[in-house]
Amino acid sequence: MSKGKLTAAEWEMVKDAPFWVNRILNAADNRVAIFGRRRDAKALEEAMKAYKTGNALLRDMAADDSDPAKEIEKASVEDAELALGRIATIVDQKLGDDDLRELRAFLLAAGRGVAGASREGVLGDKVSDKEEAVLKRVETALRPSAYSQAKPAPKPAPKPAGPAATAGATTQPKPVAPTPKPAAAQPKPAPAMPKRDDDDDEAKAKAREEAKARQERARQNAAAKAEARKEEEAKERLEKARQEAEARHREAQAEREARAKAEAEAAAAREEAAALEAAAEKQAAAAPKYTQFIAEHTVVAGDNLSFISQRYYGHQGNFRIIYEANRDVIGDNMSLIRPGQVLKIPKL
Repeated sequence: MSKGKLTAAEWEMVKDAPFWVNRILNAADNRVAIFGRRRDAKALEEAMKAYKTGNALLRDMAADDSDPAKEIEKASVEDAELALGRIATIVDQKLGDDDLRELRAFLLAAGRGVAGASREGVLGDKVSDKEEAVLKRVETALRPSAYSQAKPAPKPAPKPAGPAATAGATTQPKPVAPTPKPAAAQPKPAPAMPKRDDDDDEAKAKAREEAKARQERARQNAAAKAEARKEEEAKERLEKARQEAEARHREAQAEREARAKAEAEAAAAREEAAALEAAAEKQAAAAPKYTQFIAEHTVVAGDNLSFISQRYYGHQGNFRIIYEANRDVIGDNMSLIRPGQVLKIPKL
């Protein structure tokens, strides 16, 4: 897996290579960008499908569905060329010449297809002279010679042994030395690679990721604390409402008990008053109404209260007075008196 041999920062640059090629074409020709996000870049998808290869790097690039770097949209031609040079250097140093050749061939094929695309987005093969010149710049940018580190010069040939090495040997006639050929020119070392800022980019990317992670953790902690505060406040409100409800219930219960007690006391007072009144009435009823009498009459056969009233009062109308004064003797029926009963005749 080629992707696994690169750092995260290196892979972010390498997988955006098609977008940098597209940016050079667009910036050089002032065209509307064909490539947007990879999901919407139909022209790039067609180019990837049309290009047949078993290269692991290209397969990893095709499988990557992340968005390209935002800086690509506003980059100049020079920025894009520099980015392609860095990408070529990364692939050359980390993956090797074979992957670099495959990547260069694919990017040129994709760039040629996109450059010749029709307005409807169908890939074609007609490329203008101007676009051909731009593609030459792309090809030049994808050669890492200007960006790769200088390779060590080949070691010089060993010098022949000196006289000390041949001391004691049999003297032989020296052969005539052939005319020396001009020494082959030593290959010039490649120019030193400008200071790479891949490590700086990786460190910055790592710092951004860590800062983003810290911000996310801080946001999550703040959200958790806010949620905990809400839950605590909700519990406090619920507890306060419960206590208030219990207090109202106790007050209502106390009011009901006080009202019931007052009603019971009132009922008891009414019952006591009624009992007292009844007792008074009974006592009043039991008390004799008449305390002075004019005579005592012994009942004989044929007597009744009317005849007795006629005898003592001169008329029969006071029979009830005689009965009330002698109820305890006569009983409940005033019409029934018996011979031998002694009746007191009250004084009017």
